[in-house]
Amino acid sequence: MRTKLKEFRDPQSAIHNTICVACGTTAERNSAKYCLVCGKILSEDYQPLDALRSSYRMQGKSFLVENAEKEEITDLFEVNKNAVSEMAWASFVYSMVPFLGILFIPVTMIMGSFGVGVALRHPSAGGKKLSLISVGLSIPVLGIQIFLWWLLYIIPELARRV
Repeated sequence: MRTKLKEFRDPQSAIHNTICVACGTTAERNSAKYCLVCGKILSEDYQPLDALRSSYRMQGKSFLVENAEKEEITDLFEVNKNAVSEMAWASFVYSMVPFLGILFIPVTMIMGSFGVGVALRHPSAGGKKLSLISVGLSIPVLGIQIFLWWLLYIIPELARRV
């Protein structure tokens, strides 16, 4: 109680630099409860997200905005409800594994052709482009896989000749 009375009588004795732990701003008044720059409560300790919140002037606000307008997210790929084309793409990705990936190339071609068929029968399902891409890309991958297997065969043959 005496310290508060002393502060009222002599404001110079009570001046202490209250620094905001979020943005580093010095408070102009001793009785300030909030930072003028970022809005953080000066009596709180530092929290890990303080620097991020203060840079966006988000102190005291939630990052999750429930009533915000939802933007329509534009996807780079078409809407795909065609599970067969997704399986064709997955087997294409697996076909890029050196040596063992050659086992997935026939699966990619079969599933990709079925995916195109499903997309033609049910145009609303989509997936035609993805099926064609996975079949088209599996052909160069097949060439690379055959080259890798040929290297696996030819390198020991070359070592025997030397």
